[in-house]
Amino acid sequence: MRGLLLAVLFLSGCASTTEVTTRTVTDTPPPPAETLLLVAQSPEGDTRETWELTCRPIFERAGLTVLLSHQEVPLWYERGRKALVEWAGDHPVDRILLVDLTRLLMSAPHMRDRQELNPINQDNEVRPTWRVGLDGERIKDAPPADVEQMFPADLLDGAGTNLWHGMARTHEANDQSAIAKSQCLALRDTLRQARLLP
Repeated sequence: MRGLLLAVLFLSGCASTTEVTTRTVTDTPPPPAETLLLVAQSPEGDTRETWELTCRPIFERAGLTVLLSHQEVPLWYERGRKALVEWAGDHPVDRILLVDLTRLLMSAPHMRDRQELNPINQDNEVRPTWRVGLDGERIKDAPPADVEQMFPADLLDGAGTNLWHGMARTHEANDQSAIAKSQCLALRDTLRQARLLP
């Protein structure tokens, strides 16, 4: 019984918080893939690197050889997708997975205000730590809104033909690695179901 409970807890901890919606998918099944180029599109180099490094082992588990654009084609965005396709044509790349992270917004870390102890020097409005309604019941503050972000994703073959296009909706809060892991788990599963990746 304890073993079953541990297995359920482990699997629930691995659940993705990203939902993937397929917009278009190819009618003709492509040949099996062996090599995948992961591409995170972002003006921020650290975001690209974090996403690609986090996603590499997820796709490698499927038996793919995974290459990372920030290492192989670091300046591709200056020329656009054409640079990726040209590079893939010169190397044995079967698939290119491109996820647009340019709208990735990380919420600002919560910083406490500097506390001024002298009430005369305080220029901020004093807020109560809790509120009471007319009936004497304590009023709870509303929970913070769920931050949902949408990211376009495309799977291309080595020649640049678009095999799949979709949107990844992610509900992660403020951790780039968690966002990347959630997105890549969901994308891998979706692309497997479409028989586009092993």
